[in-house]
Order: sequence, then C-alpha cells, then structure tokens
Amino acid sequence: MNDNLRLLLASAALATSLACRGSAPNAAPPPPAATVSAHVPEATLATVTLTPEAESRLALKVQPVRKRSALHTHVAGGEVMVPSGNALIVTAPVAGLVDGAGTSRALRVGASVSRGDVLLRLVPLATVDRDLRAQALRAVESARARAEASAARLARSETLLKNGAGTERSVEEARADNAVAQAELQAAQTRLDMVGKAPLESDVSMPVRVPREGVLRQVWVAPGQSVAAGAPLFEVVGVRANWVRVPLFVDEAFSLKADAPVRVHALLSGKDPGVEALPVMGPPAADPVAATVDSFYELPASARFAPGQRVGVTVTSGEAKDVLSVPSSAVVYDALGGAWVYVQQREHVYARNRVDVLRAEGAEVLLERGPPEGASVVAAGAAELFGTEFGAGH
Repeated sequence: MNDNLRLLLASAALATSLACRGSAPNAAPPPPAATVSAHVPEATLATVTLTPEAESRLALKVQPVRKRSALHTHVAGGEVMVPSGNALIVTAPVAGLVDGAGTSRALRVGASVSRGDVLLRLVPLATVDRDLRAQALRAVESARARAEASAARLARSETLLKNGAGTERSVEEARADNAVAQAELQAAQTRLDMVGKAPLESDVSMPVRVPREGVLRQVWVAPGQSVAAGAPLFEVVGVRANWVRVPLFVDEAFSLKADAPVRVHALLSGKDPGVEALPVMGPPAADPVAATVDSFYELPASARFAPGQRVGVTVTSGEAKDVLSVPSSAVVYDALGGAWVYVQQREHVYARNRVDVLRAEGAEVLLERGPPEGASVVAAGAAELFGTEFGAGH
C-alpha cells in the first residue's frame, strides 16, 4: 500500500512539472553586438556583363598578368652640387680699373666661355704720389731743355762739317743725342697729359682670360669699377657633369648596391622621367644628428639641373623579388584612391578586383597584390568599363 502511494505521488509531481514547463514562455536570445545592413562581399561587388554588341563597341582588349623579378626601390631627396675642383674663381692680379672694351665675350652670368677668352681688361692703378703733377712738369721742362741743347749742338756740328772743320762722327753723335732728347720730351709730355686726365691709371691694360672651358656662374664686377688686388672677378663652372649628393639613413646606405645606377628626376612635377646617374667615389661625409651618410652620383652632361637644386632620386636596395605586372592602362582608381583591374571571368563577363600598386615602370605597373599570374585583365577599355559600372560621371 505504501509503495503504491509513493508511485502515485511521484507521477502527480511529474505531471505537474511538465504542465508548468509547457505553459512558461521561451527565453529571448541576447541582442547582437553590431548590425551590418546590406553587406555584400567585395568579391561579388562588381561584375559587369556585356552584350556582344556592347563589347564590340568598347573594343576591349585583354592581356594576361605576368610575373617578373623586380628590385626594391624608393625615392630619396638629393641635392645637385658642383664636384670639387670643377669651379674656379678668377681674382684680380693687381689693383686696377675694370675695362670691358675690346673683350671677346660678354660678362654675363650663364654665358658659355672657352679657355683663353678675354672677358675683361684690367687697367692697373699707380700708387698715390704727393707731388705727382709737379714731378711731371719738372720732367717735361728738363726734357725740353735737353732737347733744345741737343738741337743746337747738332746745328753747330753740321755747320763745322760744312766748313770743313768738323767730322762726320761728331755730326752722327749730335744727331743721336738730339733724337734721344726729343723722345724723352715726348714721353714726359704724354705723362703730363695722363696726369691731367687720370692721375692713377696706367697707360696699358691687362687682359683677364678664362682659365678653362665652362659657364659663368657668378660675376662680381662691372666695367668702370675699381678693384683691389686679389678681389674676385668671376667664377667659371666647368662643363663636366655635376654630382648629386644623397643623404641616406645609415642602415639604408649599407643596403644599397654599390654599383647600381639611380634615377634623378624633378622633385615635385611627377611627370619627369628623369635621367640615369652613375655612382662615384665622393668625399666621405655624414651627419651624426640626422644619422645619415652621403652617397654621390654623377649626372650626364646633358642633364638640366642647376647646382643647388633639390631633386628626387630613385635608389635601389635589397634583393630582387617576384612581383605581378600589368599594363598601366589596365589600372583604374576610384574616388578614394583605391586601385582596381577588371579580370575576365568568362566570355563577356568582367569582375573588378582590387590591387596594391608597388610602382610604375614605363608602360607597366608592378603590383604587390592582385590577380594570379596568367589571369586575363582588360588592358584597353578599363576606363570604359569603370564608367559603365558607375555611370558616365565617374
């Protein structure tokens, strides 16, 4: 009897528990931490399907993605400089007055000059004498007196010879003394005239010639100017090629290839293809504050860079690695600067894939990340596909 009662009570308790569980509401799940509306994976974001007629009108051309070996390059800042010994400063050998008359070249900055060209003449200046004019007058009067005395002696000698009392020798000596006296009188008179017009100027001018072929970079004098001895007159820069000094971070400098050329181009234009410069052995120089070491490269003679100009220098470092290569016309850029290419998935179907551009080299663009090697990308007509996808305004 007790066992039956226990079984009955257990059954009643179980029935009651099931009834209560069935009547209780289900517990609500917790809300999500973030909600993304209309999320579409990037791989299926942009697929353009063209009709055969539309593809024919666009004249699309595809080209496979290639893989090639490329060195790591980056752009550093450099400064164009004149190599040591390639710039000469010509100074005045004596104090004088600059005279531009009778020169073969114009004294103009930027003019090309050849060795031996006379750029200016220097009229030496005499030292200042206290009684310069008085001494010149004295010299004239003394010379005139000697000339008169020699003329009278010559006349007497000729008269004696005519009367048969003189000799030919005495006449010749008197004639020579008279010529010397006349020459001294003329020189004294010329000196007196110069003292009246320009008391300190010499009666001769000294030509100043160009010591080497080159270009005039600086001119410090002008015709009519007085200069002291040793004063700089002009500077000539040789026609040999200039150098480019590139300060590089110490660790980066030792990773460069010692014999690798660099590309020197304008710093801000962005359209200058640049010229190739070869490494040269320059003076060892470093900056301990900036932790840089200077490297030097020689520009070709045809390079149009002025000394002191800041330029961009594309240097090569590290070992070569395999990268992807596509035509530059295959890459399009969105409004945020993202780079894309269109990959042909199948006939008339093109998918837009994101790429990471490493750099541009001529007509090619090197990619760090992009479609696999051998994939066909649109090489001609990518911009038209981009406009078809986003509208003509893009």
